[in-house]
Amino acid sequence: MRRHPFFLVIVMLLAVLAGCGEGLFKFDWFKKEPKDKVEEGFVDASVPDLADSLALKDTVAEQGWFEGLRFMRVRGYGIVAGLGTRGSRECPRQVRERLIQEMYKRPEFGRQGLEPPPLTPEQLIDDLDTAVVRIEGEIPAAAAPATRFDVSVVALPGTQTTSLEGGSLYTTDLHVYRDVPGGGAVEGKTLASAAGSIFINPFGGDSDAATRRNPREGVVLGGGVVKVRRRVRFVLSQPSYQRVQLITSRINARFAGAHKTAEGRSWSSIDIHMPPQFENDPFRFLALVRHLYLPTAQGFADQRARDLADEIRSPNAPHPDIALAWEGIGRTALPVVQSLYDAPEPHARFYAALAGLRMGDSIAVEPLVAFVNDPDSPYRLTGIEELGRAEDSYQAGTTLRQLLNHGDPWIRIAAYEALLARSDRVISSTPVGDRSFFVDQVESTGDNLIYVRRTGEPRIALLGARIRCIPPIFYRDPNGQLTIDADDDAQELTLIRKSPFSDRTSPPLPASFDVAALISMLGDSPRQDRHGDVHGLAMDYSSIVHVLYELCRTHSINAEFLLQRATVEEMFGPVPSGARREYDPSEERSEK
Repeated sequence: MRRHPFFLVIVMLLAVLAGCGEGLFKFDWFKKEPKDKVEEGFVDASVPDLADSLALKDTVAEQGWFEGLRFMRVRGYGIVAGLGTRGSRECPRQVRERLIQEMYKRPEFGRQGLEPPPLTPEQLIDDLDTAVVRIEGEIPAAAAPATRFDVSVVALPGTQTTSLEGGSLYTTDLHVYRDVPGGGAVEGKTLASAAGSIFINPFGGDSDAATRRNPREGVVLGGGVVKVRRRVRFVLSQPSYQRVQLITSRINARFAGAHKTAEGRSWSSIDIHMPPQFENDPFRFLALVRHLYLPTAQGFADQRARDLADEIRSPNAPHPDIALAWEGIGRTALPVVQSLYDAPEPHARFYAALAGLRMGDSIAVEPLVAFVNDPDSPYRLTGIEELGRAEDSYQAGTTLRQLLNHGDPWIRIAAYEALLARSDRVISSTPVGDRSFFVDQVESTGDNLIYVRRTGEPRIALLGARIRCIPPIFYRDPNGQLTIDADDDAQELTLIRKSPFSDRTSPPLPASFDVAALISMLGDSPRQDRHGDVHGLAMDYSSIVHVLYELCRTHSINAEFLLQRATVEEMFGPVPSGARREYDPSEERSEK
């Protein structure tokens, strides 16, 4: 059957990437258990009860808990195309019928009065170029519409699909499912969609590999897209109309805007609406809400800020909580916070500077920079991340750009991620393959480094100067679909691409020694320029990552290769620590 460019369409993958390491969210603030009950292994026994801290006394946190902060498991079935003859026609009847119904509702298949699609849904499912897959993902807590998350993709058991490598997932809906007796499931509300190119672990093919790769399983990095806002409620441990009014008033006063942040719905619950400035950082917002003080008597906030300054000097104090409590008080606490920027205790200096920076104090950048530049500081990586949030600080940007030249590659990567969050001019980003991933060229005088993400938004970062291929070079990918060759005296690379759909091979194609240009050549969709030269081999992200890894390993590229640190579980079915896997009917109801 003739292949069409229709199979090569790949959607841009965006992500949200978040995690504070040893920062403000070291503890789980959102547990429903009473204050005197702690989950085993949750907090070290040496840490005093947080309820004893003035950072939590008289706050919203004492009045209840947040509901709706667990990850929500969604599932669905979809079609992966672009597999050559590695797919299969097998598909359970119920799944097939549901897929056909959904596909005919989509514009590419249901167009009226226009040119018909190259294949009908029925023909698509029956083509060996495609495979029906099961898709699973977890919608982050408090996620807004358009939030992206990774989804795992698995070929259906009992089918003859041999590999999903190089495939692309058609847009499909993801639902909440409720398991019922007898092994069945009832499909719930559509909460997200998923689409994009399949990433398969490219490093588990060797016999001595620690992690074995399964070509029938993969992940679409950032391929899930939230459609329905996750609802968050604050639930009072003791229902009280007066307390609901007090808490609602306090939240709305602190986060004033065009729309109400908090709305009391009953004597026991308050709906929480995310302010626009916190859409990309919902947990920081919810942590701030928990640390808001309820007393409004004159002088209370000033006295509490001073008392917290005394408490934070203790090495056993809950330092992140105190920083959040200051931030909740607001800029009136700045004089007290600023007085600790030169405190003798490192933890007091760091968390005071952190709170000051988040309240907009430009002076706080200097003590944070001192921690970032201290090789023995335990707050170094957290400090780098916080400097990335200081978008208006020239000094923060200068410090981060200097760290791109650091001797520790992970410090350089942390600085790169922070600068990327700031959209810093030192990073030049180029989309590859219809925006299926990005290549970031990063100015640096340090050793050449290639950094590859394997979760969230797919990106390849080239840190250094003139990252190039060094002949002689000979590379052939494990599937025999790409050969790269260059003799000692070659002036350019020679590429030969074998079609994944047939035994046909391309003529020898020239390519630049420049690695950024090589990535573009490998990943872009095929096209001819005005001179008749072909550009673009339509290779997938994971195959290109394997090429870069092998060429770096054999010193055929003058750079070190670094892969984003992530667990296998994060790569294939992201389940954050402590997140609930099973379906909870109450969560579905909370979304309606």
